[in-house]
Amino acid sequence: MKKFALILALTNSLSCSLLLADHHQKQATRPATKADFTRFAKLEQGMRRAEVLSVISDNSLGNKQGKTTYYWHSVIQNSSCVTSLGSGGKNSIRAVTFYDPVEKAIIRTGVSSDGTISRSTHIPKGDQWYRETVITKPDGVIVRLNSDVIHNDERGITTIIIRGDGSKSSVGEQKNVWYRQHR
Repeated sequence: MKKFALILALTNSLSCSLLLADHHQKQATRPATKADFTRFAKLEQGMRRAEVLSVISDNSLGNKQGKTTYYWHSVIQNSSCVTSLGSGGKNSIRAVTFYDPVEKAIIRTGVSSDGTISRSTHIPKGDQWYRETVITKPDGVIVRLNSDVIHNDERGITTIIIRGDGSKSSVGEQKNVWYRQHR
């Protein structure tokens, strides 16, 4: 009986720790509001740096070679618009982010110097964000991704877990960790 109780206790503690470790993935999403956009913009503001295999906004997506240093700089232009500049590897990216009251979502549209176009839709997921992205590559290939975007503003870290279809021009799952350089 003591062995059974011990096994039950260990099983329960393991189950609880797995649930806590994966709590973000299990949370429900909801439509975004203008207030959510304001919160999102404040979290995004500033410069970030990451060592990544690829980013979703250019033709590096699906890269399985060495990592590249990328920088992402976002500036709140006004209460309705954030502009961003990304650079790294061989490309640069310009993007604009805004709240769309019809879609009830935060939209980011970007164009890379290689001609890749990305459109991301962000909605709240718990106190973090869920993102769906449609990418059109210069050759017309369309890639669809979804991601969890997890901001830890206190530590200055943004973790993005990207999931795609795993095709040659996509990713299966990739984790990018971005470190805030300054606001």
